[in-house]
Amino acid sequence: MSNESQFSRRRFVALGTLAALAGCSGGEDTSNSDSDGSTTDTATTTGDGVSDTPASDDDAASEEDAGSQSATVKLGEVVEGDNLSMVARETSTTTQLGEFQEAGNGNEFVVIRLAVKNTSDSFIDFSSFWQTRLKDSENTVYDPTFGATAHPFDGGSLAPGEVSRGDVVYEVPKNAEGLNMQFDFSTFDLFSFERVVINLGQEASSISNLSQDLDVDILSPGDSASKNGVKATVHGVRTESQLGEMAQPDEGNEYVIPDIEITNNTDEALTVSTLLQMRIKTGTGLSYTADTMGSSALDQSYKQGSDIAPGEARRGELAFQVEEGVEPLYFIFDFLDLADSYKAFWELR
Repeated sequence: MSNESQFSRRRFVALGTLAALAGCSGGEDTSNSDSDGSTTDTATTTGDGVSDTPASDDDAASEEDAGSQSATVKLGEVVEGDNLSMVARETSTTTQLGEFQEAGNGNEFVVIRLAVKNTSDSFIDFSSFWQTRLKDSENTVYDPTFGATAHPFDGGSLAPGEVSRGDVVYEVPKNAEGLNMQFDFSTFDLFSFERVVINLGQEASSISNLSQDLDVDILSPGDSASKNGVKATVHGVRTESQLGEMAQPDEGNEYVIPDIEITNNTDEALTVSTLLQMRIKTGTGLSYTADTMGSSALDQSYKQGSDIAPGEARRGELAFQVEEGVEPLYFIFDFLDLADSYKAFWELR
């Protein structure tokens, strides 16, 4: 385990507002084609008959085409760089997200299912909210909105071989035409391209996918991970179909409940955020934050209301709503180190 740099409160503050909003899970899933926990490269067929084939040299825009510093691809085509591969797999529109979020008068939400893979041998940072936007035929630009879908795109630190998969949401006028999704990388050393443009009006003949193959140590329940005096332990995991009388998962879901302990072996008080630092993740790259109602129904829930004092530890459970039977399934703790990113993975099943 790497122990080169101090736990950074600066990163916690910088990411706090963004991750708190982008990481919230709720509403209805806009697509179920990525919900399977499988990581195989076998081609499958979605409900619309489109082949879900893995990326190949024929359907990817490679860095060899980067002379213009720009790459334009269709929906479903992979863009490959030295450190990162990405594909926008599908798009849909809706006027409502979940029970409470409605588009403004005359507007609609454009929901894009994005997959991004770290193909390097080190941790990198990627955020759709910092680097993407939509642009229409009238050159009007739209920034991402904090729309809550069942699987919002989870940016931040990506481990080697890790895939982040989820929805990026934009609010646009219903009559907007010629929408393109733009990624600007001029200030990031992720691609030779300064800009990647995805033409949402054109779809590849086969929709490519990205397969997650984690190139990091995978821990098991009972193991601990440490960095700069902060130790995270997953003591065990259980699964429940109901918690108490009030907390029930959505139909087809179950509660996966890891038993977590964080120990502060530093000489300063430690702030830990379950929302920013703790995830459950599938083998395809879908992420889940802790379920508020389920976690509040636990007898020994993890409490984050105050800092962990030097030399002290805090232990408790968190409940995550996950599709029934999905595997592999990982618990992730992000140490939130600005200078030297590191996340630990525990395989729960």
